[in-house]
Amino acid sequence: MSRLSNKGQSLALFVVFIPLIIMLGCLVIDLGFAKYNKNKLNELTKMVTSYGVKHIDEEPYNEMVDLLYQNDDSIDNYKIELKPDEKIVSVSVDKATKSFFGKIINKEMYKEKSSYVGKIENEKIIIEEGAK
Repeated sequence: MSRLSNKGQSLALFVVFIPLIIMLGCLVIDLGFAKYNKNKLNELTKMVTSYGVKHIDEEPYNEMVDLLYQNDDSIDNYKIELKPDEKIVSVSVDKATKSFFGKIINKEMYKEKSSYVGKIENEKIIIEEGAK
């Protein structure tokens, strides 16, 4: 066998596998972007819950909604429950993130949900992840 035929085989394999490698890279970037947005939404929900618990005696509902939309104006749905007698605040936020790679696999949006419950027990603020 001559060296010319081996070069042709390598070129054929390269042409076949390069689109797969590019698609895999795009998928990793897309999933990383979705994970980043999920973490950002969790931090925002924690921040709003913390604010609500710290100001529970002042009826902070409107300020909490303003805080949500000041930090992320693409929130689809939110639910804020205040229980001043029990010193409990519950915040749940839903958001859809557009997908770059998902158009190929018919999943154009990632739905992210974040839910946290904050309470005051023994003069300490406790913030826990809520129901999923």
